[in-house]
Amino acid sequence: MKEQNRFRIERMAARYATRQKEKSEADGARFLREFDEARERVIRPAMLDVQKELERAGHSPWIAVDEAAEKPSMELCLGLSGVPKTRGTNLVGFCVIHWRDFPEVLAYLVVAPPPMDLLRFAAPKEITHEYVEQMLVDAVEHIFACRSI
Repeated sequence: MKEQNRFRIERMAARYATRQKEKSEADGARFLREFDEARERVIRPAMLDVQKELERAGHSPWIAVDEAAEKPSMELCLGLSGVPKTRGTNLVGFCVIHWRDFPEVLAYLVVAPPPMDLLRFAAPKEITHEYVEQMLVDAVEHIFACRSI
């Protein structure tokens, strides 16, 4: 190959890599902004509704923000009566994961037995209040059932 063509390809490849990195960083930043918006507009209100009902039933739930291994995150810790108040179990959460070539929002449940992924969202705008509320109620029911054994 001619020296000048080799150098030309090197420059093109370097510019392309730079643009791809900038695009990826911009897409990642937008995804995180969208998750923050969904967290405050959809997830937190649904968690607060469920928290209120659990408190009415005599439990001590709390919401943990960015305390999960993956961040950003939000978790509803159930604080079940008769169970030591510890972080990391009996909770339902949402976090941004970077396990593939693109970020996703992971909805998950942590209870003994081991944690269970509930669903992954390709885009934060897919998360609706109705869906989060139903998922939280189903997860709370599952945790109560596991703790009753």
